[in-house]
Amino acid sequence: MKLRKTFQNLSKEKQERITRIAVEEFGNKGFEGASINAMVERLKIAKGSIFQYFGDKKGLFLFVFNRCVEMVKEYLRTVRDQSIDEDLPTRLNKTLSAGIQFIKKHPLLYRLYIKVLFESKAPFRDEMLLSLRQNSIEYLKSLLDNAYAKGELKKNINIDKAAFVLDAVMDRFLQAHTIKHLDAELGIYDSNSENTDLWIHEIVEIICRGVGKTCKETTIGPVSSLSSNRQYVLVTASIDDELSGLAKKLKNPAKSRMGQRTLISGSINNIDVKLLTTGPGIVNASQAITACIESDPPAMIIQTGCAGAFHQSGLNIGDIGIATKEIDIHSGLEPLSEVQFPDALPFALIKKKSVEYKGHYPVCANLVNTAGQILKSAFDDLKFQVKEGPFITVSTVTTSNKRADALFTRFNPCMEQMEGAGAAHIALYYDIPFLEIRSAGNMVGKRDIKSWNLPLAFKNACKAVYFFIQSIDLKML
Repeated sequence: MKLRKTFQNLSKEKQERITRIAVEEFGNKGFEGASINAMVERLKIAKGSIFQYFGDKKGLFLFVFNRCVEMVKEYLRTVRDQSIDEDLPTRLNKTLSAGIQFIKKHPLLYRLYIKVLFESKAPFRDEMLLSLRQNSIEYLKSLLDNAYAKGELKKNINIDKAAFVLDAVMDRFLQAHTIKHLDAELGIYDSNSENTDLWIHEIVEIICRGVGKTCKETTIGPVSSLSSNRQYVLVTASIDDELSGLAKKLKNPAKSRMGQRTLISGSINNIDVKLLTTGPGIVNASQAITACIESDPPAMIIQTGCAGAFHQSGLNIGDIGIATKEIDIHSGLEPLSEVQFPDALPFALIKKKSVEYKGHYPVCANLVNTAGQILKSAFDDLKFQVKEGPFITVSTVTTSNKRADALFTRFNPCMEQMEGAGAAHIALYYDIPFLEIRSAGNMVGKRDIKSWNLPLAFKNACKAVYFFIQSIDLKML
């Protein structure tokens, strides 16, 4: 619609005020229910002015709708241009996120679109919706064309059909976020930002990988910026707080779900990194890490978080421990004598290259040595110790000094934690280099919670892993 000179001659401020009030009226009441009288009363202008500016109510409605479309197109152009060098999943993720942000910033504009979508009597409805869909598909085709040129798509993919599918899925997601009955009780409607981000990442993953066992054959692009043909470091911890400091240091962080767990992808010093919150305990760690490996095997695994330090090791709260081996102290035979720990199993829990492992798991010696050199230099200025030594994995947390002394006498550990043996077992099974770096949040023995400092342990463990990743070359693995 070509604007009349009478409207163009108005000041920009008056034009914007008329547009805003018209958007509110049409957005809240639809075309049929909207009242010109109500608008001019709010605007404090003569009713005839509206007809001078737009001809009639239909002209005003068309003007408002086209103005909204231009705002959306400008919003998407910005996303497209700023993400031109990124891969398809990242660009789709940013597109959906931008859609959510636009709806939150301009709820009435989106409500106007919904009114047109569902109000059959709206003037120019078919033309408006056709224009919207064409603009959306052209935008998505531009992303797909770019991805195809970079070799991200299958050679025989039909760009037009792929854009149609993307448009349909993404438009329905935005509708479900704002219209309760379209949500199907899946938790999309009016959800918080964290849950919305997870939905966006999982939708993009499904779009880009396909569904089921043949996903590698049907993929139209990598799952994320950490595609399967690029090496990455998997960092695991039992709870989110143990990874939060590291997550803040990631470049271009993006949340997703893997094995029903939270996964954060990004990079540190041009090294791709995934942060995986496993849940506490050996079973949770084993399940979560296996799910991640089966989807996209990492170049190495780093287990981190807080741990209990043994007094006899010389470590104090806040100090750093690097595991030289992982010991599952609860796997074994019930002892015949009245000792405190099980006897060794008569069979292997895992056998690799003719070596039997019965609950004592190796940690990559080269990584331990490299980590020791890096962290001793980094933490010397911070006045914290860095020590290599055995870690024990427990299912029952030690709560007495007598038990702590017995553990140290039997295993000579420097730290106690609850996940390491599970992570080490899975890493060994899949032949993936494994390293464990933790910080002491408490001392093993009689529980004295007042003396604990878990925030310091979380902070230092994240620093240690960050320093290590910053300094390594994955080609050495």
